Amino acid sequence: MERSFARSVLGSYLDKAKPGAIWYKSMSGEEADPALDRFHSARKLVELAVIPLSSGKQHTDFLELHFSARPGAVQQALLNIISGTLVRTWTNRSPGLYAEACLREQRAARKDGVQAHLLSMENPAQLSRAEYRVCVLLSKGQPAKRVQSDLGISKSTMRTHLRNIYAKTQTSNMSELVYQLVSVDTFAGQTPRRSSAA
Repeated sequence: MERSFARSVLGSYLDKAKPGAIWYKSMSGEEADPALDRFHSARKLVELAVIPLSSGKQHTDFLELHFSARPGAVQQALLNIISGTLVRTWTNRSPGLYAEACLREQRAARKDGVQAHLLSMENPAQLSRAEYRVCVLLSKGQPAKRVQSDLGISKSTMRTHLRNIYAKTQTSNMSELVYQLVSVDTFAGQTPRRSSAA
């Protein structure tokens, strides 16, 4: 979600809301927020519950729960029961601990050469943007001449791209490269070896 809708529900109480209190969109006296209405409409949602977790001078933290049906009495009671626990957990957290754990895992994955598909977002072969475009077209079955034509590049530029791609993907010819590109196998991203030109 790109933005918070807490202000749409709490309005002028945004900075004064008591942590743990539950505020519902349907019970809010605030004007309708067109952005919230569009967000709900696009996702077939009807209700929003906002639970303030902490309130400070510089910022206030909220938990937003969006529902596809209005919570009934039992659901509301359960939310009331857990809201205090949510606030205590949030208050007692170690800020940055989760982000640091994610970063640590990412660093370890890089060190271990985590495997990912050549054309995945991880870009394990560290292809440049131009090299990536060449690989995408090759993976669709286009011959090198057609890729060169589609990208509007010269023969020598295409040859340079292929030489770099072979080195980065640890392949030595077009057949090996195309196999890597269309294979369900993953690429470890180890240090590439040098290979001959196209």
